[in-house]
Amino acid sequence: MTSPAVFDLDDEGTRQVRGHDHWHPDIPAVAEVITGGSVRLECPGREAGAGVLLCGPLVVVGAEPGDVVVVDVLGVGHPGGMRDAGGHPGIIGCAPSAPVAIPGDARDRDVGGCRIARLTAGSRVLLPVRVRGAKLSAGDLHFPARGSLGCDGAGRPGWIDLRVHLTRQGTERFGVTGPMLMPSPC
Repeated sequence: MTSPAVFDLDDEGTRQVRGHDHWHPDIPAVAEVITGGSVRLECPGREAGAGVLLCGPLVVVGAEPGDVVVVDVLGVGHPGGMRDAGGHPGIIGCAPSAPVAIPGDARDRDVGGCRIARLTAGSRVLLPVRVRGAKLSAGDLHFPARGSLGCDGAGRPGWIDLRVHLTRQGTERFGVTGPMLMPSPC
């Protein structure tokens, strides 16, 4: 068994990306990731009651509509590098094919809400690709108190490490038409 990659926050390849508040195929990508590649997103926080704030989007090189992006959550942590075993994104997904997003409201989310699934380290999510490049975004990080199931309140600033794989024609081959969540077995 191998451990997740270690990221150096001082490395020029690790950078904070601007946030956006909805999915839309025309939002320019902040970076590209190849299949099998790992990336760290430094996510801003938000105030309680404010709309969701997403990090990204990332272009998955070679992704085409009908493919499936497989995203492994490697770790989530606080600013400054400290990992949090219970930390998880409140929302993760790919851009929709139709530009119907409403600013300030991530209605076009493919997977959302920490009450639906807590994607902590070791979790996996399969996301159908609807636009070229997939335009993968994540954010609204939560750090519940140890032993707590609740994650109400504002998304916190922090980082999330993701590994991304691409499955060609996955929607047809495996019948993945919506997000498939695979929480951590631990």
